[in-house]
Formats: sequence, C-alpha cells, structure tokens
Amino acid sequence: MVNLDIVRSSNAKLVQEQPLVAVFVGGTSGIGEYSLRALAATVAKSHGKGLRAYIVGRNKNAAETIISDCINVYPDGQFRFIAATDLSLLKDVDRVCTEILKAEEEASTPAGQARIDFLVLTQGYLTFSFEGMLVPFCGFTCQSNHDKPDTKEGLDAVMSLMYYSRMRFIIQLLPLLLKSSMPAHIVSVVNPNLEGKLNPNDLALRKPGSIGVSSFGSHTAHMNSLFMEQLAVHHSERLALIHLYPGFVKTNIGANAKFPKWLVWIWIYLFEPLFSSIFVPNEECGERVVFLASPRYPAHSIERSDDDANRNDGAEVAVSPDGTIGGGFYRVNWNGNSIAARKAQKVARKGDIPEKVWEHTMNVFKVIESGGKLTG
Repeated sequence: MVNLDIVRSSNAKLVQEQPLVAVFVGGTSGIGEYSLRALAATVAKSHGKGLRAYIVGRNKNAAETIISDCINVYPDGQFRFIAATDLSLLKDVDRVCTEILKAEEEASTPAGQARIDFLVLTQGYLTFSFEGMLVPFCGFTCQSNHDKPDTKEGLDAVMSLMYYSRMRFIIQLLPLLLKSSMPAHIVSVVNPNLEGKLNPNDLALRKPGSIGVSSFGSHTAHMNSLFMEQLAVHHSERLALIHLYPGFVKTNIGANAKFPKWLVWIWIYLFEPLFSSIFVPNEECGERVVFLASPRYPAHSIERSDDDANRNDGAEVAVSPDGTIGGGFYRVNWNGNSIAARKAQKVARKGDIPEKVWEHTMNVFKVIESGGKLTG
C-alpha cells in the first residue's frame, strides 16, 4: 500500500511542476467528482502553477455546484462544464470531444499550447437488465423483465459506457493527449480484479447467451486492459494508462443503477450502511486517483533501467502486467499497488487476442463514425 502521506507529497510536487489540464468524464458525481475536487484542493494548498479542468456529465446543476466549490477553493482555476446527452452513444462522445478540443484551443495561450495532461474516465452505471438473466443477490433470485438494452448504434448500452465510450474518448482526444509534456496519464475506473473469462469469438457480446453477471464484468474489464495496453505500446514515452479498481467508494451508482426498486432499496439502506466502515473516504479516493498522474506510473520507455524503480518520492515505480517496471500500462488497486497478472490475464494475452480486440474496437468506431450500426 502506498502511504497516504506519500500520495499527498507526490500530488503537491506534481502541481508545482507545471500548470495542468485535466478532463473528468463522469465528473459531476462519484469518483470523477472526488478526483476533481482533490486536484483543485491540491493546487490551492500547494501553490500549484495552475489548473484548467473540463467536467463532462449530464447534470448541469451538480456541475455548477462543483465548479462554484472549486473556484472558492482555488479562485485562479479555470473550470468548464461540457454537457453530455448520452455517452453510451459514440456520436455523443465525438460531439463532446470536439467541444473539448475547440475549448482547449481557445483557452490555451502561445506560451502554453493546447493539451490534456490527465484524463479520468468514470462514466457508467450498474444494471441487471439483461434479457433472460437470473440474478442471485442476498439469497434471492430475480429474473429481469426487460430486454437487453441496446443503443441505436447497435452496441450494448452498458458495455458501451464501460468500454467503447471510454476508448473512443482516448482516441478522439489523442491530438491533445500527445501534446502533454508529463506525459499524459489516462485512468479508466472499472475493476481489473474482475478479469476472468474473455469471449474472443464474440467481443461485442452480441450473441444470445453471451452475457451473464460475472462474464459481462470479466469480459468488459479484459477489453479495457487489452486495448489500453496496446495504446501504451503504440504511443511509447507519450502515454501512461491505468486500469483502476477504486475499492469500495460511496457514490450514487446504487441510486442510478438500472436495478429493480427493491434492489436499489437494499443497496442504499442496507448494503452501504453495513459496509460503510470499509469504504475508502471520498477525499482519500480523490487524492489517490490524482496520484495516478505521478511518476510512479510512467509511460513506457525502451531505455528505462532498473535504477528508475525508486525515483518517485519513496514510492517504487509500478510494474506492468507483463512484469516490466514502468511498462506504460498498469492494473492498479485502490491503494496504489500494482495488481499482479494471474492466469486469466496471461491467457487473454496469448496469440492474437490483443490484436483482435484492437481491430474489433477500431472497426466498431469506423462503422459507427460512417453512420452505420453494429450488427454482429
């Protein structure tokens, strides 16, 4: 576990080195909000060199409250809300990215070029509304009466939020991410601990019977890791990518979940109070997410040596799933530790599976960008 004092010291050093440009997708609540607030507070307390932040979400009122609070904490900061309509639609992702690109070009000065240094992706919600799914929970079994939710672009709505939408944000914002001098750090909050079964013959999970409670989470987690791992290789020395398990964190995900009402009630009034003692405090959660932009998680460098392993204020450089120190892609636990690759992850990286995931994802983007609809 990375000590919280080390986290705070590293965050202070980070904001003192250069002005930061950050984007928080899903930033109007939960982990995205906590991370934004933590970054603004750190810049203020540590006399940082500046912060410009873009908050992407649907809740304008929540965004206005968060921005007002952040300005009170750090009056010199620039905070802008970018309204999303439905981020499960890649067309909406593209619209939001176009707005961010334009806004950043307008906000930057000749002395500080347009860029993005830190991208945090937390959009998504919980659902059990898959067709024909039996859901065991607290000793009960319920069967959904809803059809499996698809978007008009032909994607599973939840998988799009948890995977396709996130990777599309990275691809569309690459022009700015690659201009960061840090280099840019990208965080996708899902859960690499879920990586178990991957279905390489149905990567979009379109075939009947492909989705179950455990298989959906496992498959989606694998897809995040495999695509981000290849981005780290494709953009060596320019991007550092992190797949994060944030631990138990109190958010409104239970209230927003597409659960039956009785299950939402159990989540809010029984589950959260019962396990509140093991929840990661909101402020600490935000600080630990900001810490993921630190030198502990560097971009991949061919010239990196073993001597680099202890050059981060007391926290060792993280290890990538393939065992490489500072490999550019990291599966990270809530406490900052790297999550070691188990058999399931090693199996998913065998043969041409990573390349198939990349090609499939880019093909999905191509089909939908051209106005088509995924059909298989």
